Amino acid sequence: MKKSSGTKFHRIRIKLFAAILAVMILFMALVTVFSSPLLFRVFASRTYRQLSSVGERINSCFPGSVTYYFDLYSIAINNNVSFEMTDADGILTYVSDNGSSPESSSHFPSSTRSTGDYPSMVNAKSKYSFRKYDNFEIKSKPATNAAYFVYSSVLDTGELLHIYYPVADIESIVSSAVNVYLWMTFALVLAVSVIIFIIVTRFTDPLVEMNDITKDMAALNFERKCGDYGKDEIGELGRNINTLSTALDATLIDLKDKNEQLEKDIERRHALDNARKSFISNVSHELKTPIAIISGYAEGLCEGISDDPEVIREYCQIINDESQKMNSLVVELLELSKLESKSQPFNPVEFDLGQKIASVLSHLSLQFEQNGITVVNNVPSPLMCYAQEEKIEIAVRNYVTNAVSHCSGEKRIELNCADRGECVEISVFNTGENIADADLPELWDSFYRADKAHGRSENRFGLGLSIVKSIMVNHNCKYGVKNVENGVVFTLEVPKDSSYYAEK
Repeated sequence: MKKSSGTKFHRIRIKLFAAILAVMILFMALVTVFSSPLLFRVFASRTYRQLSSVGERINSCFPGSVTYYFDLYSIAINNNVSFEMTDADGILTYVSDNGSSPESSSHFPSSTRSTGDYPSMVNAKSKYSFRKYDNFEIKSKPATNAAYFVYSSVLDTGELLHIYYPVADIESIVSSAVNVYLWMTFALVLAVSVIIFIIVTRFTDPLVEMNDITKDMAALNFERKCGDYGKDEIGELGRNINTLSTALDATLIDLKDKNEQLEKDIERRHALDNARKSFISNVSHELKTPIAIISGYAEGLCEGISDDPEVIREYCQIINDESQKMNSLVVELLELSKLESKSQPFNPVEFDLGQKIASVLSHLSLQFEQNGITVVNNVPSPLMCYAQEEKIEIAVRNYVTNAVSHCSGEKRIELNCADRGECVEISVFNTGENIADADLPELWDSFYRADKAHGRSENRFGLGLSIVKSIMVNHNCKYGVKNVENGVVFTLEVPKDSSYYAEK
């Protein structure tokens, strides 16, 4: 689910939108502020050209024509101007009042009226500047203070022509144009604002999403990825973030795996250290008793404790028995050390497992008879397998001797085989008491004996099952033990052919 960016989401979008909109509004405001002087200047130049054209038309009128004054009136009406003409002495000869008929204008064929009847205008200033001409200026009437553009020229008749155009008309046009521009600008700002907001949103959405994704990355969450933002710099940034996220994820997974492995190594080292201490303690304990016995009986012989040959022979027999036990212990320790260190080459061969089991049982037949044990061998021969022949023989012998030591009740040992795909499973069952569940995992540890009542008298040191475990580990095969009704079953698997090792 996409996360909300809250205030930051609004901040980047609104900041960018406001910045662009502010620049646009500032630009439009500046245009609005300077439009009035600019338009006034444009219209003033246009007025000059218009009044100049009017002057040329007035000059083209023939004074002796019947329609002379009507032409002058028409020019004034059609161009919305007023004008006056004076002779060389400054006497008014014509004044256009721009009335509703030609008779509303005044013309003076004689000097019956003077310029005093029409007060002269005075120079005036405009709030806007415009291009200056020698015959074009602004003047105002003292009575009304109304300002006019005044165009002056000399007609072909020698009369002086003054044409007037109200400045208020130009200012009204400029004001109307500015008002229209302001409304158009306002509407344009609204329309452009919507467009800008859409553009800004499309531009900022990838940035907001990348910001959220980098937050997740900071929290070590690398599941979210940036989308395809195109081929520009933002798209490249998104792809780089994805690459960084993938690399960091892989690095952290690798680091986590290494940390877990390191913890396992530390635990294994502690376990090995504890096992080493326990091993030394167990070996010392197992050797202490026979050494003490041998030392005591040897000391008695040296001191001549008895001259009876039977006593001396008994002492020597005890010393020999204890020496054999010590030798058996050392041999088993050496075998276990070789298996665990894997110092010997692993050279599996094909052999008949059924025949090998029969041979083991044959060699142990005397023990079966002495302990009153019935052995049932259901393993067929030939049963071809592929493994280290002598190691498998040791494993089977240890299972069987372990069964002899713990066989009770019916005193029956039964060997069976089962097909397990790539391997053959050999099981050794003996009647007797079940093993406590708490002891089952510990059976494979060196010097561990679940039955503390049996021990040295049977020449057992708790190494047999440890040797079986090491042999099976070296073969990468399964082994185990389980309680069943009236007894216990130990199992191990042996590969059928060489393809088993190739797959492993």
